[in-house]
Amino acid sequence: MHLWGVNRIAIFFCICIALTGCKRFESVVETGLHVERVASRLEPVPAPPDYADEAHWSALPWREDAADGLPKGRAVSEGPGTADVFYLHPTMFEEGAHWNASLDSTALNDVVDEWPVRHQAAIFNGAGRVFAPRYRQAHIRVFSVGDSLSLGALQIAYSDIRAAFQHFLDHWDEGRPLVIAAHSQGSWHARWLLQEFFDGTPLQERLVAAYIPGMDIYPTDFEALPPCRGAKDLHCYCTWMSYGTGYLPPWLATKPAPPSVIHPITWTTQADLTNPQDAHGGAVRESFRNKNPGSITARLHPGGVLWVDQPHMFLVGKWLHRDNWHVGDFNLFWSDIRDTVHERVAVFGARP
Repeated sequence: MHLWGVNRIAIFFCICIALTGCKRFESVVETGLHVERVASRLEPVPAPPDYADEAHWSALPWREDAADGLPKGRAVSEGPGTADVFYLHPTMFEEGAHWNASLDSTALNDVVDEWPVRHQAAIFNGAGRVFAPRYRQAHIRVFSVGDSLSLGALQIAYSDIRAAFQHFLDHWDEGRPLVIAAHSQGSWHARWLLQEFFDGTPLQERLVAAYIPGMDIYPTDFEALPPCRGAKDLHCYCTWMSYGTGYLPPWLATKPAPPSVIHPITWTTQADLTNPQDAHGGAVRESFRNKNPGSITARLHPGGVLWVDQPHMFLVGKWLHRDNWHVGDFNLFWSDIRDTVHERVAVFGARP
């Protein structure tokens, strides 16, 4: 076989592996697929968690778990380790008729640990102690059905988040700086958590920052908590939604004002400013390898989303590109997010 034929086969398999890895995260949120409402009532509701039981936590700082890992490949910063991080995973409950996931599902718990906790929560393990509760996550259909049952399912899920955070405050809080981290459905709940516990309260002064991408978050969601506007801002929230350059989600046109957005490489809020390639610190792939620095350029669209260009990867970049990069809100910018959270924690600690 000619060398070119061998190379084409190798490239084909690389593309298939990359896209298959991403497929695990795909859902109605990313694809726009409509999921039918297959149950007409919330009941039966799964039993609530007991956060005194460590089995109801995906990550705790005093045991070895998925949040402790560091990706292979390029080295990443170790971090100051002086904060406490409260992480909320995205939706991984995509099958079945129930509206809320049971915490008794070993298979679903394993998926949560292996994918979002390993790939997302681990970004923050150098910032400090990572706490990641399991919760009765709402089924993915809530984001396409959008009715009163959908809201009820989200409220059940948030009641767990609230109980987990209160348990943290009552039993494990040592007065450290706080980081809130979440994605997608996790960011939906993080918004409620920030509204209830941080917005204009003494805890806001302990908040280093909230990293809550993958959901439309608006300045009007809060009375006192502002969006971050720079890499060293404190007591604020960072959010973005990643789409392919040139694509805007249809629902965006129905909103009266654009959502908050910050560039997760340059950490500015200036629209239409593309980052230099060499500013990108690298992406973490589905294999949990930190690779390809300089492969991502992006800019903020005035409509409130992040436009991600075709990846700068020889031969395969155009095959990896997509209209919706929700799957990569964290992974595309893994090193950049890790570096900035460490910088913010250091700035927080250096205050007089």
